[in-house]
Amino acid sequence: MDYKIPLYIQLKEMILQRIADGEYLPGEKIPSEREMAAIYKINRNTVKNAINALVEEGILYKVKNTGVYVTKSDNQRMYYFKNSSNEISSTSLGAILKLSGHTVESDVLEKGIVSGRKYIEYKLDLEPGESAYALHRLRKIEGNILALEFSYLPYKYFPGIDEHNFKNASLYAYMDTLGHCPVQFEQKMIVEKPRRPFKKVMNLQDDDFVYAMEHIGRDANNNIVEFTKTFLKCEYGVFTFAIESK
Repeated sequence: MDYKIPLYIQLKEMILQRIADGEYLPGEKIPSEREMAAIYKINRNTVKNAINALVEEGILYKVKNTGVYVTKSDNQRMYYFKNSSNEISSTSLGAILKLSGHTVESDVLEKGIVSGRKYIEYKLDLEPGESAYALHRLRKIEGNILALEFSYLPYKYFPGIDEHNFKNASLYAYMDTLGHCPVQFEQKMIVEKPRRPFKKVMNLQDDDFVYAMEHIGRDANNNIVEFTKTFLKCEYGVFTFAIESK
């Protein structure tokens, strides 16, 4: 253990990892405080603090005179987004989830050609007045709302895009057929309170947070072919990064 981080937080993360890995299944009883204290050679009060924190978050629940169990709610399912030189490279949310073995569903909320949007022109490196194609989707896994995604593409590269239904079809697969699939990415991510218009669509509460992710994709010829803004529910995502020193 890294003793620079409070022990109860380290234990809390270990329990979360075991839940995510399927070692502790929904509805299953986890080891007792005494057992965990013995396993990790730490004080029982530390174990108690970690468990109480997870109970408060709804990850675990207590049954009097029985023990502590993993919550059965589907809302506790987490997905891991790995980013390292030998795993999944920077790309779209849908592509990452597909590579991770998850089936992504989409509800198309809005679509169509937009023009005169200076911010979109700037992000896509378009000339003033040049058109972009907007595709706004609600992303789901197993029926659970995962994210709200706003994608914009230069219309000049994809003139037939409106003929396609992206409820089930892959946007990147379509882009690849025209030779403009993104292969280079610029990304940034922050954690923020969801904007008021998004709360109802994503079934969010006032005290919820989202990952606000933005990425710009370039094709093999260095053309900017995509600008996407994604709002991902924090309870569904755990991001891990591998950093290598040269």
